[in-house]
Amino acid sequence: MREKMIEVWDLSLRLFHWLLATAFFVAWWAEGRDIRLHIIAGSVIAGLLLYRVVWGFVGEKHALFKMFRPTWSMLVGHAGDLIRLQAARYIGHTPIGSLMIYMLLLSLLVLVVSGMALLALQMGVGLFSPWASSASFETEILLQQIHGWCLDLLQYLIAMHLAGVVVESLLQRRNLTLSMITGRKEKEEAIK
Repeated sequence: MREKMIEVWDLSLRLFHWLLATAFFVAWWAEGRDIRLHIIAGSVIAGLLLYRVVWGFVGEKHALFKMFRPTWSMLVGHAGDLIRLQAARYIGHTPIGSLMIYMLLLSLLVLVVSGMALLALQMGVGLFSPWASSASFETEILLQQIHGWCLDLLQYLIAMHLAGVVVESLLQRRNLTLSMITGRKEKEEAIK
């Protein structure tokens, strides 16, 4: 069985994925319960995002952003396959999965930046604290709205991501969650 497996997701990428999921859940849970825990979890997310951006340019092959750039034709083809309940097998992310990764990362980035700005405005600490003293109350309200909208969007994106993993796992007859734990996929799965 070992000869049939190939390494796709390196350990650092898998740790990033599961630490990010955990930190997001903790930040979500802590909101309104424990602001200190919320800030710590948000700071962990900020650090993880910084790491992921760097790793997206210098990391292992399948972690590189250039390895999962979906084109319009790839997205349409993949969507057509899904509509026909067919699943092409990819070494890394599917085209729609790649698009989801970019949407999740961008939404998380906006969530983190708006959270850091709110931290500066409300507590006078953090990266944006020099700017906060000149910001208006309307700016704070806008940032609160952006932070809330990003949270709402991320909850939908996460639900879609999880549903996509389930659908692709069923169509491919492969446990994609397990491959994000072990980092390995079957060789015959890796045709694209």
